[in-house]
Amino acid sequence: MPSHVVMYRERMEQGLAHDAMARMNDIGRQVVNHARADCPVDSGQLRSSITHHVTLVGRTARMRVGSPLERAKWIHEGTGIYGPHKKPIVPVSAKALKFPTPGVFGPMPRGMSRSPGGFVFAKSVKGIPPNPFLTTALKTVLGTTNVTVRPVTS
Repeated sequence: MPSHVVMYRERMEQGLAHDAMARMNDIGRQVVNHARADCPVDSGQLRSSITHHVTLVGRTARMRVGSPLERAKWIHEGTGIYGPHKKPIVPVSAKALKFPTPGVFGPMPRGMSRSPGGFVFAKSVKGIPPNPFLTTALKTVLGTTNVTVRPVTS
């Protein structure tokens, strides 16, 4: 007995959009897991703040992976001589930079001095090299040819 199947375009597109969203969520979870494994851990706050969000814009599923923490950008892109400005970090409104140093022993690097209160003072610091843990995670999951990284402005 022959049967007749009617597929409505709107329902078909809804099904494809649902499949695309599900696939992007799977990819997002994988990227988040890799990024959390590769990011530096001090208190664990950065690692736990990494998330993904998938949206459907027209017929395109878009995924955003990142962290709302401001320091995530500094760690990812680097600071000081390693960052976008390529200049050492210097104090703006004081004579020296002040850093807490619990448990640090031994001689201080040149240009730094230790106070009795457990702080280190410096006239400038080099900064930190970039650790592109998010980009690395994307490339690990998707491959290097499938990744286009654009900084998010908002």
